[in-house]
Amino acid sequence: NLGWFCVFIRGRWSPTGWGVINRETRCVRFENIPVGLTGIACTTDQSGTMIPCSRMFTVTAGGMEYTGLPGEETSMYLLRKFHVKERMLDIGHTIIGTRIQGANRSDFSDSVTLYTISDTLQVCFQDLVFDNPSGYRYYRLLSPTGNLNIAELEFISERKLPGSVQASPLPVFTKNDPVQKSYYRLWGDTLSDRPGSKLFDADMLTWSAQGWAGMDFGRPVRINRVRIAPRNAHNGIVPGDSYQLFYWNGEWISAGIQQAEYNFLEYTGVPSNTLYWLKNLDHGEEEQPFIYVNGKQVFCNQPQEP
Repeated sequence: NLGWFCVFIRGRWSPTGWGVINRETRCVRFENIPVGLTGIACTTDQSGTMIPCSRMFTVTAGGMEYTGLPGEETSMYLLRKFHVKERMLDIGHTIIGTRIQGANRSDFSDSVTLYTISDTLQVCFQDLVFDNPSGYRYYRLLSPTGNLNIAELEFISERKLPGSVQASPLPVFTKNDPVQKSYYRLWGDTLSDRPGSKLFDADMLTWSAQGWAGMDFGRPVRINRVRIAPRNAHNGIVPGDSYQLFYWNGEWISAGIQQAEYNFLEYTGVPSNTLYWLKNLDHGEEEQPFIYVNGKQVFCNQPQEP
């Protein structure tokens, strides 16, 4: 006798509201559903599995608005499998004011500020470039809040020096991006105000919670560029990972599997005007359905004020 309003979360329809089915009108009224959610009405089988029984619709302040049925084939350019979280955006603001410092004393009593982060960072690797006419033995990032919230940091050089390795590549978001210049990552002994820094572990899903962290290179070296990524959920397209795109037409239908070469995916021949789901087949669990509007992904199910 019950109908369920369900949204698609982590590969399955999950109920967020319910109502009693009116058998005469073949309708169900859902109460207190957050405005902005996109989902579907479901019944259940004996095992409790949700069975879709309506068209897809979005909850509006006035009730609901049906999504369109699949239309003509289109091309799609995809950058993420899950939206950028508000919490991560808030954390990004705490990074403003972080300083890059060089010093020749291990306690940084003679430190020189080489660069101050003055804006939020992109949720991916990017380069910060600064003037540094001198060489320093010690380099560090110093947080203004006592928590760096930085996922990865690389001190890099244009020249291949003893012990250096190829720097991590910058993201490539279009095929028209210029060919990247080769840089080299310098290695030293890690330093921090508290043990356990994750700043140099090559894992984008960990982050440094220290007040400061850096490296001792054993001798003065001149560094004027760092490659840095803020704390993030790593839900963009990862080169080398395999992805599968689905579209909704009464059920989820595969539009094909691709292995990402760059930080984007391109699909052709996909039905337009419906709901889509991009799944990373190698890593991660966070996935969110989206619609595709004016060449961009618009992720669903982010509640709004009515």
